Amino acid sequence: MSRWTSQEILEALSGLDEARLDDDFLDLRTDEYRLIRYPQHLLSPTLPAAQVVWSNTSRLLDLVFSEVSSQVANWDLDAIHWWVSNGTLPLETEAYLISHGGTITDTYWVLARDLDEDIVAQRRRSVNIDVKLVDDEAKLRDAIALETVGWGRTAPDEVTIDISLRETLRNLDNSSEFQFLAYLDGHPASTGYCQITGEIARLYGGVTLPQFRSQGCYQAVLFNRLHQARVLGAKIAITRGRPSTSGHILVDAGFSVHNIENCYRMPIC
Repeated sequence: MSRWTSQEILEALSGLDEARLDDDFLDLRTDEYRLIRYPQHLLSPTLPAAQVVWSNTSRLLDLVFSEVSSQVANWDLDAIHWWVSNGTLPLETEAYLISHGGTITDTYWVLARDLDEDIVAQRRRSVNIDVKLVDDEAKLRDAIALETVGWGRTAPDEVTIDISLRETLRNLDNSSEFQFLAYLDGHPASTGYCQITGEIARLYGGVTLPQFRSQGCYQAVLFNRLHQARVLGAKIAITRGRPSTSGHILVDAGFSVHNIENCYRMPIC
């Protein structure tokens, strides 16, 4: 039994979500919602440009939607992606989105696992999988190449890669964030990040190339992230996972589900 309640886990994740974004994001926050315009270089089929990541309002939803739509239209975009969960208010927000043409495009589980035991010691190792900490330029370039294909993104330029390398090394120095990369038979196959904030390890950015799925690569990266987080003093790991992909792998690794988040694409007329 975890000493963390579901409410504490969701509040912890919300606090991490509220962290300040880099300057290339457009981050519009009000007392009723948070609207983010993601930078072009991060966009992919699974990461749309304009997203309402949370909303909590007592105003008429018609008024709030009109306000958000106007802002998104000013960005020359034709749709909003609106996230809802059991913390969204009013409770009829999801029904409103559906009745106004919203179509579900994504679903996440919010998952968590105590780090009171070392999961690495429990897993079966594969002689074909080699997991490395991303701690130099060569491995960073391998990881970036994998992410570019895996997420369907535009490849970064050399300036961006140089910035990423300096950030990676700085984060390793202060033990605030790290990334692991799994090679299968010498080929970059899967990667994922972990951010450390006090007792909390936030896992994110996990991706495995299609040709390497169902071979233990994601699990190998996951177990190494959990082990390293535990070494750095984290007591709990929190993440999001799609039920269609990583969600069930995480459950099999001892994670429990604490919330469901659905995303709706809302066209702007």
